[in-house]
Amino acid sequence: MPSFEGKVAVVTGGNSGIGLQTVKHLAMKGAKVYFTARSNAKATYTTDYVLSQSSGVSKDQLVWLKMDLGDIKSVMHAVEELKAKEHAIDILVNNAGLATEKLETTDAGWEMTMAVCHVGHFVFTNGILPLLKKAAANPRADVRIVTVSSSVTYFFFPPNYQFDFTSPAFLSGTLPYDPWQWRYLQKHMFTVKMMQYSLAKLANVLFAQELQRLLDVQGSPIISLSVHPGSVRSANALDIFSGAMKPIMRRVMVTEDQGSFTLLFGATAKEVRQKPNVFKGKYLEPVGEVKSNHVVANDEKQVRGFWDNTTKEVNEFLVKEGFAPLLDW
Repeated sequence: MPSFEGKVAVVTGGNSGIGLQTVKHLAMKGAKVYFTARSNAKATYTTDYVLSQSSGVSKDQLVWLKMDLGDIKSVMHAVEELKAKEHAIDILVNNAGLATEKLETTDAGWEMTMAVCHVGHFVFTNGILPLLKKAAANPRADVRIVTVSSSVTYFFFPPNYQFDFTSPAFLSGTLPYDPWQWRYLQKHMFTVKMMQYSLAKLANVLFAQELQRLLDVQGSPIISLSVHPGSVRSANALDIFSGAMKPIMRRVMVTEDQGSFTLLFGATAKEVRQKPNVFKGKYLEPVGEVKSNHVVANDEKQVRGFWDNTTKEVNEFLVKEGFAPLLDW
């Protein structure tokens, strides 16, 4: 990793797992890192952990940004706080995620996993995009937006699965149908709603891809991409498996530190900037390898429907709650 002295990074979900390791590595390279967490206790743990890992990191480099991605009002307040503290941001890592054991909805009516993994990041990225564009105005800058996805997207949805992102129903966790081959596995191998989680992770891929297209239209040098960190041996990841599966998965999973490597590659590797046409808008697997995700990402009608329906639903909620609508991307 190159030096990030004088650079500002933001990592969502920076209090545990690969997010915490990403915060650590960026800070060790000199960056000032804003990390989101929902409580002071979690923020204190992050700061104490990173400081314990390197004597070269100062406490001033680590800044807690209180935010709950499942609550759009909380996201908007975090955006305003960040705008008040910084005039430019060099790196955004949309890392925070969630998988639930039962279907839950937010006060906006969105399925909770989709709200945290996709909608919250959609709103947060839009809100701080002016700060990213400000940094990108420097011809020597290398501004990137990395959104964490997963390989579960094509593992759980067969290539011929018929999505309907032209309807906003996907935001409420509604699927056109459950692939029959996964009903048994869902019941006996997993403790969380894997179809909803997979749908939310697919949303991350589509978001990163379409955001890149919009940035390219503007001639912006910002690079947006999505990454799969690998199968990571974190407590949250292990908890999605049933008791019989945990010992098996524990043996094949990588450490949390190793899981952060593809995030860091997307956010910092010189190769990404040197070969923009290879990496822009793409989906990466460990470590830094461009891969195809689900074929629906090639369907322009579905991708545009996904983006437009997210925008419409978010704007309706923002206006209802007394906030300004989303900024132009």
